[in-house]
Amino acid sequence: MTETDVLISRAETVRIHLDLLDELLSRPNVGPGEAIYASLALRFLIDALPIHARENRLSLLVPAPDLKKVPLDQALFFACGNYNIRGQKVPAHYTFREPGSQSPHRAQFERHMAESPEIFTLIDMKIRNFWQQPCLVVVGNKLNRESSIRYVANKCGGAHYEGDVSRFERIHQLLTSVGHVLRINGDGMSAVFLEVLGSAWFLLNAPAIIDLRRALANSN
Repeated sequence: MTETDVLISRAETVRIHLDLLDELLSRPNVGPGEAIYASLALRFLIDALPIHARENRLSLLVPAPDLKKVPLDQALFFACGNYNIRGQKVPAHYTFREPGSQSPHRAQFERHMAESPEIFTLIDMKIRNFWQQPCLVVVGNKLNRESSIRYVANKCGGAHYEGDVSRFERIHQLLTSVGHVLRINGDGMSAVFLEVLGSAWFLLNAPAIIDLRRALANSN
């Protein structure tokens, strides 16, 4: 099937979904509803943006937190943060198992804390690597941006999941548990919803995506 055989071009659909994300994050009261709608738009963009970039010879880089030195494997909980929601910066959130002051493991705990900043340096990531970046950790289990987006879109937005069902069920159990337990930023919103919104924020603020949106708007 060629581009002329479809109801609407891929470029136009990419523009519509990016514009939707921008509108959702610009609302005065961003909450779970906006996260669910964002997950549906992001679910489409996970597949569509790399195809559009390849077809148009674009290099899509997304500045995202540099997590290389963070001891994520040791975290009981981790939420990446470092995006702005409702005009406020959401810091990274960590929970490590804290031993007593006289424990032989105390030095290791303090080293993990020192290696776990609330604010990260951003590094440019290829868009396919951005989707695979860990944004949540549940008892040492890393969950990437794509998994969290597809989870919310599937469980809350009615999207159909395609892929390894057993793997999705494991992700479902982990994200359901963290979604109920981990509520950060002082407003009661689940960290799972926040990280979906955060992925949208990083995407929309990437210079390459800003340039792409400008080009798509001018092509109409």
